[in-house]
Amino acid sequence: QSTLESQVAERTKQISASNELGRVASSILDPDELLAKVIDLFTDRFNYYYAAIYLLDPSEKWAEIKEATGDAGKILKQNHHRLELTGKSMVAVCIREKGPRIAHNTTEEKSRFENPLLPYTRSEIALPLIAGDRVIGALDLQSTKTADFGLEVVETLQNMANQVAVAIENAHLFQETRERLEELQTAQRQYLQSAWTSL
Repeated sequence: QSTLESQVAERTKQISASNELGRVASSILDPDELLAKVIDLFTDRFNYYYAAIYLLDPSEKWAEIKEATGDAGKILKQNHHRLELTGKSMVAVCIREKGPRIAHNTTEEKSRFENPLLPYTRSEIALPLIAGDRVIGALDLQSTKTADFGLEVVETLQNMANQVAVAIENAHLFQETRERLEELQTAQRQYLQSAWTSL
């Protein structure tokens, strides 16, 4: 009974976090603000050790870190950390294969990169950010517990990652539209000013 209650409580927490993410994603249209709000949800609601969002660069050869938590995140962002998509990193593999990549025990994962800035990581998951049929980046989560990413959790996290991907795409589209509108308004003002000057 105690185990069942614990599972129900855990599932309720996951659903609540997913709903909160949906509210944040639908209410923020600034890409940078969106990423900052979203990334904190994963560490605050799930108590993960570290969370990071990578987005593909224009060449689609690199996954660039755009937002991350804690001191490690600040350092990685300052250093413009990026991962080559042809590499063996969990982020690169999950983007290439369009599916989650999980290390249940990081001490036994030979292909995983051991980041000296995150010495307490014991399990890790990288999830692709999929918008429509396109992968635009990856969500990387790390935990201080081994085997902290069970099947139900992975399903919930992938759904949340998909929500994040769509929200990022919408925010970028809104920003591009606003920039084009400002350019058109500037061009119109210049044309009117030129026309009045001629008159």
